[in-house]
Amino acid sequence: MGALFFAIIISTPLLVIFFSSFKVNNEVWAHIYNYLIVSYVLNSLVLVIGVLALTLFIGVLAAWFLVFYDLPFKKLISTLIVLPIAIPPYAVAYCYAAITDKGGSIDNILSAVNLGESHLSMLNVRSLMGCIFVLSLTLFPYIFLILKYSFQNNALKIIESAANLGVSKIKLFFNFAVPISRPALVAGITLVIMETLADFGVVSYLGINTLSVGIYKAWFGFDDLQSSARLSVVLLIFTLSIILIEKYLRRNKKENYTSLGQYKGINSLFNSKITLPIFFLFAIVFLSFMVPIFWLISNVSLQSFNSVNAVFYATFNSFKVAFIGAFVIISFATFIIFTKRVFKINILSFITNFSKIGYAAPGIVIAIGVISPSLFVDKQINQFFSYFGKDIGLILSGSITILIFAYMVRFLSVAFNPIESGLEKVSEKIDYSALNLGANKLTLLFKIHLPMIISSCLIAFLLIFIDILKELPITLILRPFNYNTLSVLTFEYASSEQLAQAALPALLITIIGLFSLL
Repeated sequence: MGALFFAIIISTPLLVIFFSSFKVNNEVWAHIYNYLIVSYVLNSLVLVIGVLALTLFIGVLAAWFLVFYDLPFKKLISTLIVLPIAIPPYAVAYCYAAITDKGGSIDNILSAVNLGESHLSMLNVRSLMGCIFVLSLTLFPYIFLILKYSFQNNALKIIESAANLGVSKIKLFFNFAVPISRPALVAGITLVIMETLADFGVVSYLGINTLSVGIYKAWFGFDDLQSSARLSVVLLIFTLSIILIEKYLRRNKKENYTSLGQYKGINSLFNSKITLPIFFLFAIVFLSFMVPIFWLISNVSLQSFNSVNAVFYATFNSFKVAFIGAFVIISFATFIIFTKRVFKINILSFITNFSKIGYAAPGIVIAIGVISPSLFVDKQINQFFSYFGKDIGLILSGSITILIFAYMVRFLSVAFNPIESGLEKVSEKIDYSALNLGANKLTLLFKIHLPMIISSCLIAFLLIFIDILKELPITLILRPFNYNTLSVLTFEYASSEQLAQAALPALLITIIGLFSLL
């Protein structure tokens, strides 16, 4: 019953958003509907299509080159090409905005070769195309990782056989590699689309009015939480549609092309003409990792250290909420998965799957769904204590507790996937044997299951830890008063165009993320 109750609580914020959307300020909503919502939807659609096209191009080609070509320093390149995941997307946006703005590095180069401002405006990232470029540089590793794994484990032997029979490279790619890896590719595409729709930091800073920015403006600009909730429903419909389409495309399709034996770096198929792959991979590593890292390091000037105390406390706060959040999420996810396995409650499986939608919901939507019930509970508590002449203020709203709860709603599915797959590898015969020998349920969980899935738990912990470090809208909206984390501090400095000040906290997020990722 405890796991069932918890799963229901986790699902509550999404239901709150839905019911809150029915009662709005008519004047505010009329203004949004007549003048803004079309641009919000169109910008979001163009952004998704553009990011998807560019991430597919980069991710698929990078995976193809690194698996099937005999390249020097292959392992090093494979590692470097994944590292952009650790860099917050909004930090990459600050980097390229500074470089392409008037007076930036690009402007200086163009001035040196006597090219006018028209060329600079074409390269400036403060546009929808620039936003597509920035987000693609941070999201393509998701496609790359999934496709690389699929190529190595599902397509390698088949493509090797086809290549030995004289099939051309183009046919190998389009007729063999892509169809075999389609289920994995669809999963990667879905993840990229959800991350694009969920982004707030990049689109907000670059001045692109998407649905996520519209939700924030409706709440804090128009001071109408219900209109914000209604826009959130529109965004949720987008994300849920993507999930349903993904399930439809993957119906009855499984990757049954598993290679014999493990991948051990067999001789690559294409040993000649590696100039193009090397140049392509170097360009991607340079643009997605080296340029942002160099910009962050070079902008950590003495001016940044004027606020070293603020950065120190923000680092401590980030570590604290990320560690507590990851630990709590892993604990509850393990408890729910174990309960579902042992007691086989069908409704628990349904509610658990429903709660996974939280990852598809953007952070700003989760914040709206969490703040409304927390304010309601606080009002009821204060009303109760008012009978005794006491005013105890806000207990849940603006507390670390509600922040951790929001993280749980957002990232619970990140914990479910590795832990569930780890536990599936543990035979149920072990459970029956332990129970028949007199072990109770707690002994089964703590002394048998946990030692066997500890690596899965640690992987999930690190993934969630990195996600919480980079998370911006949830932390920005729900944090306690004057409680800054590195992501919030970075955003506040960048919003006031103090990019030199923003570089240090952004670099610290990146370093912590890189360490965890490696």
